[in-house]
Amino acid sequence: MTTKLTIPCISVSQPIGQFYLGKLPASDLLQYVSILRRGLTDEEQKNVQRKLNERRQREIADYVFDPDATFPTSIIVSVYEDAVTVDEEKGQLIFEFDGQFGEVLDGQHRLEGLSLALKEGADKRVSNFELPIVFMLDMTPDDKAYVFSVINSKQTQVPSSLIFDLFGLQTSRSPSKTCHEIAQALNSKDGSPFYRGVKMLGNKTFESEYLTQGAFAKYLLKLISKKPDEDARLEKAKRPLTPDDSLPFRELYIRREDAIIAKIMENYFGAIAEVFVEEWTTNPKPYLLRKAAGYSALMTVLQAIWHSEVGPKKKATRDVFLPIATKLRQGLGARRITSIEFGSSEQGAKALAGALLQGLAK
Repeated sequence: MTTKLTIPCISVSQPIGQFYLGKLPASDLLQYVSILRRGLTDEEQKNVQRKLNERRQREIADYVFDPDATFPTSIIVSVYEDAVTVDEEKGQLIFEFDGQFGEVLDGQHRLEGLSLALKEGADKRVSNFELPIVFMLDMTPDDKAYVFSVINSKQTQVPSSLIFDLFGLQTSRSPSKTCHEIAQALNSKDGSPFYRGVKMLGNKTFESEYLTQGAFAKYLLKLISKKPDEDARLEKAKRPLTPDDSLPFRELYIRREDAIIAKIMENYFGAIAEVFVEEWTTNPKPYLLRKAAGYSALMTVLQAIWHSEVGPKKKATRDVFLPIATKLRQGLGARRITSIEFGSSEQGAKALAGALLQGLAK
C-alpha cells in the first residue's frame, strides 16, 4: 500500500550538501524507516549500522517512562531515491512510498528503545513523542558510511565527574544527586578524611586531591541503588522505592537520611585514615588507597562487612570501624598498597579488597 505524507521542513546547507530538518511522532517514524545492520553477506556489506546493543535498548525503553524523558538530538535518516519530493517554496517534504521511505544512519538505539517501550504498553507515550529528524537525500553508500563514521568517531565522552556534578542542579531527588551532595559535603568539611581530597568536576585544585568526583560517586552509588535511573523516575513520580537489604545505604536513602550516609562515610574512612596513616595521610602519593582503585576496594569491603561486622542495629561510629580497619591492615601483612603490587584497574581493586578482607577471616 502506498503511503503519502507531507512534512514541514527547514532547509539547511553545509559543505556536504543540503539536508532538511523536520519532525514526526515516534510511532510513525518506527513504521517508515529501516534499520539495516552491517554483516558478512554481500547485501549486509552495503549497510553501515552497528549491531544492536540490547542493554542500551533496555535502558532507553525504561527511560521513555521518565516524566521528563527527552531525545532532543535528531534522528538522521537517509531517504530512499524517488521516495520524496521537495517543495522549497512551501518548505515541505512530500513523501510517497511503499513500506519505508529511508534508513536510519544515527539514532537506531533511540528508535529500538521506543519500539520496545511500545511493545510494553507505552502506546500513548510513544504516539505523543515527537522526534526531530534530519532527512538526507540522494546519498550514495560512500556518503552514508562517511556520515555514520564521522558521527560515531568524533564524539567526546562527557567526564563522569561533570555528569554527577550536574545532578546538583536538579530539583528532584535521586541517588545520583545524593552521591554528588555527599561528595561535595565531605570534600569541603574541614576534618573530613576527604577534605580537599576529591577532584570536583574532575579538575585538580589542591595537591591533596587524588580521587575524582566521578569515582567517589560511582562506587557510593553502588551501595545505594542497583537501578539509579529507575529510582530517579520513581522519585519524580512520587512513587515508593523498593527496599534492598543487600545494599548498606538503601534504607537510609529511602528514609531520606542522606546526612547519616555522609556521616557513616566520614566515620569509616576516618578510621581508615587513622590506621593507614602513611597511605592515607602522610604520604599518599605512591599508594593506591586514596585513588580510584583503593577507594573502590574499600567500598567493596564496606559492603562485605556491613551486616557481619557493623549491621543495622549497631551504630556505625568511628569507634566501631577502628578495630575493623586494624584487622584490614593486618590482612595485608607485608604487602604494600601500590599499583606494582595490585595494579590500578578494576581487577586490581578486587584483588586489594580480597587481601584486606583476609584480616577479618583470621
